[in-house]
Amino acid sequence: MEKLRVGVVGLGGNGCAWVRGYGASAHAEVVGLCDLWPERLGGARQHAPQARGYADLDEMLCDERPEVLSVHTPDHLHAEPFVKGLEAGCHVLVEKPMGNTLGDLDRMCNAARRSDRKTRVGQILRFNPLFAELKRLVVDGVFGDLFYMEADYIHNLFVQADPARLNPHIGNLNWYLQHELPIVGGGVHQLDLLRWYADCNVVEVCGFGNAIAFAAMANNDCMAALFRFESGAVAKVTALYGPVGDRPPDANLALYGTKATFRRGQLMVGEGHDAEVTDLSDLGIQGHPFEPQLEHFLECLREDKPTLVDAFNGANSAAATIMAAEAIRTGEVQRVPVYAR
Repeated sequence: MEKLRVGVVGLGGNGCAWVRGYGASAHAEVVGLCDLWPERLGGARQHAPQARGYADLDEMLCDERPEVLSVHTPDHLHAEPFVKGLEAGCHVLVEKPMGNTLGDLDRMCNAARRSDRKTRVGQILRFNPLFAELKRLVVDGVFGDLFYMEADYIHNLFVQADPARLNPHIGNLNWYLQHELPIVGGGVHQLDLLRWYADCNVVEVCGFGNAIAFAAMANNDCMAALFRFESGAVAKVTALYGPVGDRPPDANLALYGTKATFRRGQLMVGEGHDAEVTDLSDLGIQGHPFEPQLEHFLECLREDKPTLVDAFNGANSAAATIMAAEAIRTGEVQRVPVYAR
């Protein structure tokens, strides 16, 4: 089978990682690279020397006619290339969070409804072997009914204030410091996992935050939110960008069901204090498993299968965290909209 022709827009760290990944795959060929920074184009072409470089996405889509568009722009700039890619007839992969505002999610979902192309949102934690095994156990009924869950995004990100991140091509700003909402940009990882386990959507959210540890950020660097799901389950997600110390293992994930509990890497099955304990901590991996996520997407395209996180699934994870940020801003409980085809 011929390789799928891929265009990549946004050539920061993640974008370049995906360029390398597509280049290493037997099923893809990068034919176009797009970024406003000439230096980034030059760096990315080291990994895809056959690809042509562009500063204009419309021009790349017109000239190269890619079958796949891979979107790795700053979070608040996901919507436009996502929509343009679908309108150009591409299958589209976009980084998480799918969007930073409900308006962006509306535009993107409307475009997905109008298109017959496949979409994929990069909720990469679903490809961590530990988290995938827990999903299997949930589906197999080992946990019974989930009633409480928690997970955290705790990561010192002071490096994001590096002056080198100031981008003269998007208003001469550091988008991370000006636009990032930790519960959205980071916490969507964890909230998406919890939605996956609950197998239903969030209906309302409340929360609190502060701006004490990372003064360079325009928004709160500490955000904690409490979510209620359609099933009645409750979940807590915290996102911190200025903590001291290492990241906690396995995202501080804890699952509480009527038949089993998972926390601190251990699965406890039984009743009350009398539980059989199995250590699952060796299944967890650090970092971002780009390769299995990339190959999953390409396999779905080749075999015409649904992707694990399509636009509507990704929108529902993003929407819950966007409304969490709004709850923190207003001090009021917020209802969460649901996106469906």
